[in-house]
Amino acid sequence: MFLRRIKDIRIIGNEISTIRDASISVFEIERQIKTIKYSGDGKIKDTEVEKATFPPFIQAFYYHFFADLKVPAEERVFQTYLDWIGGNNGEVIVYENKEYNLEGLKNRFLRTYPSLIRDLHFLYLLKESNLFEQVEYSMERDYFNGLDLKINSNNKDYYISLFVDTSRGRYFKSKKKLRHDYSEINEIEFSVEFNSLSKFGNIYLLNQSHIYRLSELIGK
Repeated sequence: MFLRRIKDIRIIGNEISTIRDASISVFEIERQIKTIKYSGDGKIKDTEVEKATFPPFIQAFYYHFFADLKVPAEERVFQTYLDWIGGNNGEVIVYENKEYNLEGLKNRFLRTYPSLIRDLHFLYLLKESNLFEQVEYSMERDYFNGLDLKINSNNKDYYISLFVDTSRGRYFKSKKKLRHDYSEINEIEFSVEFNSLSKFGNIYLLNQSHIYRLSELIGK
């Protein structure tokens, strides 16, 4: 293996891709999550920021996870995000020639951050369960198709739409259903009650009970 756990770099046509060993245990992910300081509780929404269409936060999150194989801290992800979109000018952010409140944008990110961690943790929890032939995550499929995970079981693919059964979770799930047609795939709407989650530090995560419930839905 090459340095930095790189297994291969491929250039095909106009695309370049890197294959990296992503082996990490659920125990280690949970240990990292316990140390994370989360500052997003009770933050105020900025109306203009909420209405705006910003680039997704998800890319900066997985960029750091890919680079370090560690759950990235909120400040590191948000700072990278700001560096990428540019326009940071003190208390405001300029995006597409319009000014937005920087704190409002950060608050919007902080409401998303726990779900990014939760999805990543659940991916590895599913992988480590060994109940399925393959568990796969795609950032493109997640963001553009609203499908969090792909599971192969008994040579059949299932696409998991994961959401916590809160007003926020139901709202975003309803938006996804309006945007996408899932009639041609095996989509499983997997909603979980907030009080069924396990707390690690300041982050609430799915657990083995959710694995078993999902396996029942799939028919394992």
